[in-house]
Amino acid sequence: MRILLMITIALSMAAAEATMVKDPGTNLIWEDTPHVSEEKLTHAEAASYCAALKLGEVANWRLPTIRELLTTVDYKRFEPATLKEFSHVEVDSFYWTSTPYLRSKDKFWGVDFKDGTTDSASKNYNRHVRCVKDSK
Repeated sequence: MRILLMITIALSMAAAEATMVKDPGTNLIWEDTPHVSEEKLTHAEAASYCAALKLGEVANWRLPTIRELLTTVDYKRFEPATLKEFSHVEVDSFYWTSTPYLRSKDKFWGVDFKDGTTDSASKNYNRHVRCVKDSK
């Protein structure tokens, strides 16, 4: 019985690992699930989604800062301009960050992975989200 439990735990962890990408350069772990490319959320919904996210036994996710999300851009690529390690990315879409746009309390910064450009958007718009967590 104990061996079966250990195998189940190992399989669960393996499945969870397939839904995450670790960047050894920044020591950040990124969500890489179908949700990243399929769902759009308002900024508040995106923050709540990340706070509630649990992949396998991995919790404590959050929205990335603009600087963190920019570390996932690969400017040598186009459509998508993101690191090749990611399986899920919406090519021509804006992704939320936790960084507020200082000129308007209604806006936050984000990244468009068509070409890696940054821009601001109203917190009420529906946009994509890729959650991040610090590696321990």
